[in-house]
Formats: sequence, C-alpha cells, structure tokens
Amino acid sequence: MRRSLQLVAAAILLVGFVGAAPAPVDQSEAAKVGAIIARSKLTRETYAVYFWNRMQPPGHEAAEEWSAEFNSGSLHRVETPRDRLIADCAAHTGTYLSLVTREVVTGPQIAGVACGINTNRQFLALEALGRVKTRFADADRVRVTDAENVRTYDISDNGIILRTIFETNDARHLTVLDVEAVQVLRSLPSSNMFDEASLSVSFVPDRFKIAPKSL
Repeated sequence: MRRSLQLVAAAILLVGFVGAAPAPVDQSEAAKVGAIIARSKLTRETYAVYFWNRMQPPGHEAAEEWSAEFNSGSLHRVETPRDRLIADCAAHTGTYLSLVTREVVTGPQIAGVACGINTNRQFLALEALGRVKTRFADADRVRVTDAENVRTYDISDNGIILRTIFETNDARHLTVLDVEAVQVLRSLPSSNMFDEASLSVSFVPDRFKIAPKSL
C-alpha cells in the first residue's frame, strides 16, 4: 500500500502539472500534497459519508442540497440530486449518469473525478495547510489550484474527504461551494451499489436529504 501511495503521488506530480502556466513550485510541498491526494484516491476503507452542500455560483442565488459518497475496497459511488457515479478506483474506470438528461458516460475520467480529490484538471499550485480538527476526525488540509478554482480539502488519515471548499480563482476568491460531512458511517446501506444497474436507484436515506439542524 505504501509503495502504491508513492507511485500515485509521483504520478500526480508528473501529470498534474503538465501544461501548467510556468510558476515556481516548491517540490517538497508538492510531494507532501501529492501523497495526501494519493491517500484519498487509494483508500480501501468501507464507509458512507453524507454531506450538506452550500452553493453560491457567481450571478446566481444561493442554494443548499445533499450529496453522499460510499466506498468499499476499490469501489466508489457518488450521489447528488442530479448525478450518480460509480467507479473502480484500482482499474481507473467509472460510469456517470445524469438524472437530468439521462446521459450516461463511461471512462477513466469518471474515476478521476469520483475517486478522492479530482485530478482531471491540471494543477497550477499545491499547498499543505497543516492538521485540522473536524467533527469526525483529525485531518490534513490541502489546497489545490486549477485554472477555474481554488479547492481546499480536509482529508482524514484513512483517506476520507470530510470537507471541500471551492473558491473562484480570481481576485475575488468567492466561495462558490462548501461541502461538509454531516455523518460518517463505517457500514453501507447496501452491498449492491457499485454496478451500472444500481445507478437507477438512490441509496441515500431520506433523513440525509434534508438540511441538518446544525453543522
């Protein structure tokens, strides 16, 4: 596992910066963040995480909604009110279903976005922001910058993403998305939730589809 972590971290450093605008990069900082990103992508824990999301897209009204992520071994599932994704994070394959258009997309890019931190977008900067305490566990906080967003993640020691904040990558640094875990369970609502047939149904209990009383 440690060897796999090192290999994925190295791949992130080699691929993540391909084509990036020239900028000085602290290689030790990048290596540290790469290892934390790899941890999120290689976790083999069994868990269900339910999130509450606050969204404020520029020029649009603020909105709130639920989302959830499920993991078992190398298999991962993501649900939102509009999307469902499944992925095999070891095989780097996945399938996406849009509940709005009914479009289905299959390919390695789905695993890239579903498995841990999204590595489909090239990185312009990587920062390790130290240890933080969350409601569920201590975590490493990292910040990655791409052409559109500055993304901050809190990642537990066993690779679970517990909070994500997206800001605009401009002078305003507006927070456009804040995703925070409201429940972390070490069991799954079903064992049959990682194949394409399962995309036809939701596995998120109704109690997690309403706003939590507090965060």
